[in-house]
Amino acid sequence: MSDNRKIDPRTVKRREAMIEAARELFCEHGLAGTTLEMITAEAGGSRRTIYELFGNKDGVFEAVIRDCTGRVTSVMADLELSQLPLRAALIDLGETLMTLLTAPDTIRYMRLFLAEVPRFPKLGQVFYESGLMTGRRIITSYFEHQMAEGNFPKGDSKQAAMFFVSLVKADYDIRQMSYIDWEPQEKDLRSHVTAAVDMFLRGYGLDPENMA
Repeated sequence: MSDNRKIDPRTVKRREAMIEAARELFCEHGLAGTTLEMITAEAGGSRRTIYELFGNKDGVFEAVIRDCTGRVTSVMADLELSQLPLRAALIDLGETLMTLLTAPDTIRYMRLFLAEVPRFPKLGQVFYESGLMTGRRIITSYFEHQMAEGNFPKGDSKQAAMFFVSLVKADYDIRQMSYIDWEPQEKDLRSHVTAAVDMFLRGYGLDPENMA
């Protein structure tokens, strides 16, 4: 029997408003310093609404994590790379990834999530799985396809994805989280990503000069 139940649009909007309000409050006050009353004061609703939608404050925080990481991974998942040559596709993928990871809001949220991990290890696992591992699975899938098409040496696609991300990320995210108000310039990011992609391709025995 089919399920004809529909989600109340008002409930969806209220949930989104609470996530948005909670995200900013958590960034300013941390998880421990943010109360349910502060969230409802910003977003409307009541404690009962929070309990119904999220279970408790930890549930709100988990929803914030999934919302933030989902924004990043959805952009990556929507990239149209299949029609591009391998090198061009990897540069496009690397630039998109680095633009997302070095955005000021991303850095704010990463600082928040990582600061709370020691006190709330379960939420750290949510951050890791919904963010890093979801993004890596998208990249792994791309390499699997390229291997199947004969465009990339056959091997461990998960390892290829890990090496690719590690080369492209370098120390940019850590440096940005450590150096307050430091942001990489767009031209520097493109130069870095191009160099990282070429080094990655050479590591797999491919000549980037013949792939331009």
